[in-house]
Amino acid sequence: MIIELIDEALIAHQFVKELEINNTRFYKREVGDAIRFAILHKLDELSTPKELNATIIQSTPDNFTNAPSFKKNCDLICIHYLKQLSEFKMHEEEIFAIEEDPYYFKKYVLYYSDAEEKVLQGQTYEKIHATIISKELFNEYKAEPLTATQYSAAAKIFIKLPFLELPFIKRDLVPLRLQTEGAVSEEGLARTYESILKLSSTNVDDLIKEMISDELANIQN
Repeated sequence: MIIELIDEALIAHQFVKELEINNTRFYKREVGDAIRFAILHKLDELSTPKELNATIIQSTPDNFTNAPSFKKNCDLICIHYLKQLSEFKMHEEEIFAIEEDPYYFKKYVLYYSDAEEKVLQGQTYEKIHATIISKELFNEYKAEPLTATQYSAAAKIFIKLPFLELPFIKRDLVPLRLQTEGAVSEEGLARTYESILKLSSTNVDDLIKEMISDELANIQN
């Protein structure tokens, strides 16, 4: 399921699938003079970066490897299954070793669990793209960040694959000054805020004296 979502994501970003061999799919995107490549690989077992590089290079078609921009502009996206997310700690070093390996490709390891696959059943890239901007789903995720939800799974895809474009909604910006004034007013700190604003026209000693005076007045009240 996850691999199909990434396939949709790549196609949505103008990549064209050129070839599919067993667990590996090869994509190419041409926009004007710019050419970029992507390889989507199902990683059944974690291997060393050297072994992974050799496996991928061996199966990569000649029209990819012979392209001048291939070495500098190719992303290798590895999809790896974990029965439970708690298993990540056991494989953390192996995953990071792959992602940090500088040779041949820019590498990403997108790992997922049974629970995450379940919440993504029936989803499409278009749907998870919309999920990211849902404030309601974000609040649910924020309340229980360790629970596998539609939002947590979608967020992981966008975080792990930074070349995917994040959706955004155009809104009118509220001036920072008004946001600040509203926030300090809610906390009952309006007078303190006003005192701090006077800092540019007074010295620090006078500011401290004024704030102490206000605090003493509050205690007496």
